[in-house]
Amino acid sequence: MKLRVLRILESKYKNIARSRQMRHPQRDMTEEDEEYLKKHLDFSYMAAADNVNMMSRFTAKSREEFSLKTNSLVLYTPDEAALIKKLEEEAALRAAPRGYELRMLNGINIGCGDRRISDYLTPVDIMRESQEEEASGAHHAFLKEAILANPEDLPFKPESVDFIVALHMLEHVSNPMEILLYWNTLLKPGGGIGLILPNYEYTWNAAGDHSRFGHKWNTNARIFRRLYEAHLNGQLVLEQIETLPHKISFDVVLRKPGAFQPFAISNATSLNSGAELAQLGTMVSEVGD
Repeated sequence: MKLRVLRILESKYKNIARSRQMRHPQRDMTEEDEEYLKKHLDFSYMAAADNVNMMSRFTAKSREEFSLKTNSLVLYTPDEAALIKKLEEEAALRAAPRGYELRMLNGINIGCGDRRISDYLTPVDIMRESQEEEASGAHHAFLKEAILANPEDLPFKPESVDFIVALHMLEHVSNPMEILLYWNTLLKPGGGIGLILPNYEYTWNAAGDHSRFGHKWNTNARIFRRLYEAHLNGQLVLEQIETLPHKISFDVVLRKPGAFQPFAISNATSLNSGAELAQLGTMVSEVGD
């Protein structure tokens, strides 16, 4: 209940911040601004409404620089957050094999939370409703039709999936490279994995995360490149990394080598019509009469 009330209050203050931004254009932070914020921000809960209200007067670049200097969570305005979400989803969807519309592909969205991304993606998560624990990293909204499965044991056979997306999910497992290698076995040749990961320098250090569902390792593009070279190079091609303009997260696209073959309806499923089967004497309802 307490978290629910806080979120309602936060939403109201975000509307105030947006209104204030319309009246007062954002500006760069000065050293005096930084000193003032260091004294007046609630660093124990950066998403607090008062913090959002104070920070919304400054440019996103200034807020990102302040976050890095103070080892605190970077804050964005509601409009910026909506754009960030859109850009993250577009970046992750580049994992889909090129030249095909999503409606033609079998893609899965692992750790979906409530981010549907596309109606043509199958959602997968470890829960459909909130657990008792609501701490860092835990979802606050869900898709009730999600397939329940653990990321290391998915209900798909080898080389059956066209592409996988996982947005803000992989930082929640302690063995990310093993997970990616396992996902690679599920991909068809030419399939891809699209990841969105937080930049821990602008969010928080996983070494201080005590949540069971929280962050299990520190992620940024430099760390991911190092892990890729050590564990994934030769198995997956690093096709894209760190193309997003904001600092809170970064994108990765990995590609399985090989020529992609899309789904096709088999002859066993639909070779002959009922009339043709009757004429051939192979209609199953008539055989043996």
